[in-house]
Amino acid sequence: MKDNRAGVALGTMWGLARLAALALAGCVTTAENSLSQNDIASMKLTGITVSFAPDAGVQWEDGIRAYATAKAISDDQIATATNTPEGNAYVRTMLAPVIQTGVSKSMAGQLVGSRPVRLDVVVKSFALSSAVQRILIGGGRGMVADANLVDARTGAIIIAYPNLVAASYAGQGIVGTAVQAAIDSSSDQSVAEKLASRYGNIYRNWLLRQS
Repeated sequence: MKDNRAGVALGTMWGLARLAALALAGCVTTAENSLSQNDIASMKLTGITVSFAPDAGVQWEDGIRAYATAKAISDDQIATATNTPEGNAYVRTMLAPVIQTGVSKSMAGQLVGSRPVRLDVVVKSFALSSAVQRILIGGGRGMVADANLVDARTGAIIIAYPNLVAASYAGQGIVGTAVQAAIDSSSDQSVAEKLASRYGNIYRNWLLRQS
């Protein structure tokens, strides 16, 4: 069972890394924005929700270590003991408000009309490669999620952007990882929040047709 869980986790990690690489290479299809400028001007963003698809893959060391600490799991058992339904739920619950904060910052001051709307973000994958991974085999940072703008009164979808991808480069190897750590520590946002903000920026620019 342990070997199977480790294999699943490794497969998820490589899948997310590949998707992030495709996004950075510009190989991800963009959804069509059919809203008019008048449609957009009439909307007022009243809230942002974050949920996870049932099979969502999450690779987030901060969340995993927080769960391990809460359950007194030793370092040599983290890989298998945290890859459980309970562990996954814990990490998702911890990550959701971080993503919500990042996307909210990107959307702040936008959509200030009178029609109340809500942005529902459904995360399908979220991957922040660890320092050890980037030293040994490389890795990046990527997030894939459906962005559904809905009528806040009825819940009806106004416009959907499925599988919106946000990705960013992270330093590789011993030197690159050390430099990246210095960059990350100097920021007032966590790495997870910065990736969520990048996702929010991409969505905002798409919705408002900004370059």
